[in-house]
Amino acid sequence: MVKKRACLDMDNVKLRFDWLKQSHVHIKDWKKVQQKIHHLIKGKTEKLQVIADFDFTITKFHVAGRKNLSTYGVMESYSSWPLEFKEAIRILKFNYYEIDNDPLKSIREKIPLLLVLLREAFEIMRRSGLQESNFKFMVEENSLQLREGVLDFFEELDKSSVPFLIMSAGLGNIILQVLSKHSLLKGNLKIVANHVKYGHHATETVDEVAGRLVHPYDKGDISMRLSDSYFKNLTHCKNIILLGDSLGDLDMSCGATSANTVLSIGFLNEKIEESLETYMEHYDIVLTDDQTFDIPNYIIQLVVG
Repeated sequence: MVKKRACLDMDNVKLRFDWLKQSHVHIKDWKKVQQKIHHLIKGKTEKLQVIADFDFTITKFHVAGRKNLSTYGVMESYSSWPLEFKEAIRILKFNYYEIDNDPLKSIREKIPLLLVLLREAFEIMRRSGLQESNFKFMVEENSLQLREGVLDFFEELDKSSVPFLIMSAGLGNIILQVLSKHSLLKGNLKIVANHVKYGHHATETVDEVAGRLVHPYDKGDISMRLSDSYFKNLTHCKNIILLGDSLGDLDMSCGATSANTVLSIGFLNEKIEESLETYMEHYDIVLTDDQTFDIPNYIIQLVVG
């Protein structure tokens, strides 16, 4: 846990930037990052909002040498789910990965193909007879591992009343159960993800997807749709800390049209050598193979003062 500073001398903030000069922390434009952090500090928590992805951003990418589960992975691993549905989801996940990582397809070409697979996944859930209560058991059986320091991060944002938006292409029902397990469902938090709906009784099975499907390349459009609702109430929060692990996550702040400063922090979890330069072009701060929230916590403590 990063210790809280009792006070902060603005003239000496540069001395604290040595903390960012670690081998796994990559910054292309130091001057720009310093300026952005100065703006965050000057605005304090009263002008701050945070936007984050969930899978492999709030959660670890690997645990003890093995890849951490995603929200869909938790569902796929559920022991009480019939094998035929697990296999169907496994095939969809493989096809999704192949399309998402196809260098010969443009993003425009990928989007309709990925949406088809997402709809098929939710249709499989509906046909399987999955009940609302099953999601709690899934998380108890295969809990996702949160990054070290995430609990402190959530606690500080809640204590300082900083609005916190989680925007995920993952399974919202699992996200809710994971955060509930750690007592992290606070009043400052809003979650936009792929939730499945039920009838009026908990024993009823999956009915449909609630609202519009969220996929990794759609977050800019989803964010813009929040501009007249969620972000409209946060026009005073002109400073944003954005956390993600993909280039598509950078669009999560598009709807915050009144924002002056967006400090983006990207977790580069795999294909580091091939992707580092591109990530550094787009993210202000890039963290390679970092399973902690140390850097976000450090910056939050600078803002808190």
